[in-house]
Amino acid sequence: MNGQLPLRGIRVLELCWVWSGPLLGQLLADLGAEVIKVEWYKRFDLYRTRGVERLAGKYPEEMRREMSQSFHGLNRNKIGVTLDLKDADHREGFLELVAQSDMVIENFTAGTLDRLNIGYDVMAQANKAIVLLSLAGFGATSRLADMRAYGLALSSLSGLEATIVDPRDGSFLGSPTFVSSDPNAATYGLITAIASVLDARQKGEGAHVEISQLEAAGHVGADDDAALAETARLLGFDAELPPATTTIFPTHDGQHICVDWEGRIPAATLPELERIVAALPLSDALARVTEAGGRAVKILEEAAEFGAGASNEGTLIPTIHPVSGPENIVAAPWWLDGVRAPLRKTAPTLGEGNAYVLGRLLNWPHERYEAMSDPRGGGA
Repeated sequence: MNGQLPLRGIRVLELCWVWSGPLLGQLLADLGAEVIKVEWYKRFDLYRTRGVERLAGKYPEEMRREMSQSFHGLNRNKIGVTLDLKDADHREGFLELVAQSDMVIENFTAGTLDRLNIGYDVMAQANKAIVLLSLAGFGATSRLADMRAYGLALSSLSGLEATIVDPRDGSFLGSPTFVSSDPNAATYGLITAIASVLDARQKGEGAHVEISQLEAAGHVGADDDAALAETARLLGFDAELPPATTTIFPTHDGQHICVDWEGRIPAATLPELERIVAALPLSDALARVTEAGGRAVKILEEAAEFGAGASNEGTLIPTIHPVSGPENIVAAPWWLDGVRAPLRKTAPTLGEGNAYVLGRLLNWPHERYEAMSDPRGGGA
């Protein structure tokens, strides 16, 4: 298993919630890092109740907050600990953990950690090699720094939303509830996190790394063809983009086919071929393109035809959560030496790792952390 865990030996403290930050933490954990997720009974990750809102009152709260498959799918392979970062005693414990860690990741509104008196300068006093990675919505220097960030707002402000259109007529569609800005930010964060930790270990000195989720979304959503063409001209290169070699044709039964015609079918005859294909069902349309000398494939559009678990064996990992029972979660999309990233443990229940983190790593006496393990007790 160790060969599949290249980040083994790296410890990360996760102060994240919802999607972007927890996904970054999970990717690091999938690669072998020890990721300790810090929450509190009155301030836990909102995704603990994502999708189980209607179960409020039907189950005890300490059970309902452990039943969200959305949370389970973003927090596997992590250790959970409960610390109240508004409590001076707990902040001191957190800084003791910083002294034993390589990285802290957070996706709060810019300035939150400073207001809690655990900003980067304070962390660096505890551990000069610590890397703080802030995955803020806008970044501390933005005019919008103090505004809370949500995925739909970020994808809209970045221009990414405007690119989601109906391919048939170009009309605006926009994204559904789940948007791309969150996983996109986590991907940028993963690259930056690994590079920063490697640099800190080499230099013996950490850094505060800040990523703007808005700029990350803008980076992938921008249409840079014109800018690239102008740069090419300035450098003396041919700025003409190659012409398309394939074309999309609709069929009579509501399907679409991708036609490879370059060097096979004269461009002048494509409009007539498209008219013929539009009057034929899928199978006949594919045959007609072949008769004309081209090649064509059906475009898969339905989730039932191509979705999670359909492309590769093992895409869905069967697991058993200690509260919600059997379920499937989506595996990491990579293989090392032909083996997927292993599932080492399910998502943490609230405070499940207190004995390890508070007892073993911080040497708190058992009675100190045991007293706060019950959400109905004094710690709640």
